[in-house]
Parts: sequence; C-alpha cells; structure tokens
Amino acid sequence: MTHCAPRTGPSLLLRLRRCGLAFLVAGVMPLHAAPPGELEAKIKAAYVFHIIRFVEWPNLPADALHLCVAGSDGVTLLLGDLAGKQIKDRALKVDNDGSFDPSQCQVLYLGRPDRRWPELQARLRGQAVLTVSDQDGFARGGGIVGLYPEGGKIKLEINPDAARSANLRISAKLLELARTVP
Repeated sequence: MTHCAPRTGPSLLLRLRRCGLAFLVAGVMPLHAAPPGELEAKIKAAYVFHIIRFVEWPNLPADALHLCVAGSDGVTLLLGDLAGKQIKDRALKVDNDGSFDPSQCQVLYLGRPDRRWPELQARLRGQAVLTVSDQDGFARGGGIVGLYPEGGKIKLEINPDAARSANLRISAKLLELARTVP
C-alpha cells in the first residue's frame, strides 16, 4: 500500500513517487544533460501529461483525449511530442497549431506568452475542460491547475472551485500534493 507524505517534509517529486505518481519525466521524456530552461520545460510537460491521469471528466470521447496547446514556449513545443501516447485508454491527440475550438478540448494548456486567457476563460465557462498553465497566478485567476517555481522546484496549485465549475473531479492524491487556491 502506498502512503502519501504530508505537505511538509520531502520534496514534491518524492511525494509524487510515494503516492503512485512516479512519473516525472522517467517514462515520458529523456532528460539528457539539458540546459536549465529546457529541463524546466520537460518537467512541466511531464506534469501536464501525468496530471491528466488524475482527473475525471463527465464524458470522454471513446477514441482520443484532446489536448489543445496555446502559445509557443518550450513547454508547448514539447507537448506536441506527446501526440499518440496512451492515456486513460485513449490516444492523446495534441492540437498545437492554434486553430482549435476550445470547447472541443478535454485539456487546454496555455503557454507563458499566450495572452488569450480572459477570452478563452469566457468561452470555456461551464465546459468540462481542464485548464493548465505556468502563467503567473493562473489558478488564482480562474484556471484549474497552475505550475509555478518555488525553491528551484516546479510546484502545483489547484483551484478546486474552477474544477467543480468545469464538472471535473481531481484525485485526492493530486490535491494533497498541490497548494489549493480560492
């Protein structure tokens, strides 16, 4: 039986491993001797991929899970490499050309340089779309999952109210590892 560590103590990575989320980069993307910015982008892309596993949607398409990507930073480019990987017994379809209808996505990742969040947020109101970004204050600003740096590590913050409004259920294991925001 896996025991999840409390919020204090070991790093997020160690706690993720203890909770059965031992995923970080290991089976998703090789790390080589990457420069710090590239390494951070790989870690964030791995987080996005594995966060999806701990979210439940009310209705998923039978054939594929649709990840829409907006922006053009290192993370958004790496997410394109995940196309075709299996997740939730479906192929991951990645749309990163910007021509997607956000209401047809199950996951929407907004890269840092993308400034369309207010417009997309209004269009997604009431839709079952998991929104994820590393933009500053994303979860506090109505997004569901924010990735943020702290102490040289990438951490998660989750907005449970935004998840409920989108009719999404986030695993208690993931919620335990994240900072929750109003």
